[in-house]
Amino acid sequence: MFNRPSPLRLLARARARRARGEKGAVAIEAAILTPLLILLLFGIIEFGMLFKDWLAVTSSVRAGTRMASAEPRVSTFAQDAADQVAKEGAALNMGNVQELWVYKAQTTGTNAGYPVGGDSNFNACTSCVKFHWNPATKKFVAYSNTWAYTAQNACQGDAAHDSVGVFLKIVHPGVTGLIFGNMTIKEHSVMSLEPIPTTKTCK
Repeated sequence: MFNRPSPLRLLARARARRARGEKGAVAIEAAILTPLLILLLFGIIEFGMLFKDWLAVTSSVRAGTRMASAEPRVSTFAQDAADQVAKEGAALNMGNVQELWVYKAQTTGTNAGYPVGGDSNFNACTSCVKFHWNPATKKFVAYSNTWAYTAQNACQGDAAHDSVGVFLKIVHPGVTGLIFGNMTIKEHSVMSLEPIPTTKTCK
C-alpha cells in the first residue's frame, strides 16, 4: 500500500526547495551588485583624488598671485611667485605641470583677468613669464620672459594700474583608470599690484 508523506515532511521539503531557490536568487543578486559596488567605490576614490588635486591647484595659484602682487617692480617677482606655487602645491606632482605663467592681466573688456595678448583659453600672452619644472632642482625655471619688472605700472591712483595673474595647467592621472584616464586641471588667479606711492619709481 502506498504511504503518503506526512504533512510535516511535505512542509519540510517545500521549505528546503524554497531555501535552495532563495540561495540561487541571492547568488544572482550578488553577481550583479558586486561589480556595481566596486565601480562605485573606485569612482569615489577617483573623484576624491581629482578634487584633492583641484583644491591644491586653486590654493597654489592664489598663493603665487598674492606673492607676485606684493612685489611690484621687484626683479624676482615672477620667480618668487613660482616658488610660492611649488611650496603651496607640495601635494601635487609638479612633474605633471604643463604650463605655469605669471602674466600681466587685462583689466577691461570681455577678457579682463586673462593675459594681455591672449584670451580665456590661455593660448598666448605678450607680457608674461613662463616656467617649466626642473625635477633635478625641484624648482620652477623660467624659459620665457616678456614682462620686465621695470615695465610694471604700480602707481597709486593711476587708472592704468597693472594687475598680475598666475595660471597653472597640470595633468591629473587617473588612479585606477576605470573611471577616466588623464584629466587636465586649469586654474588662474588675478590681483592688482600693490600700489607704490607716486613719489617713488612706480612705472
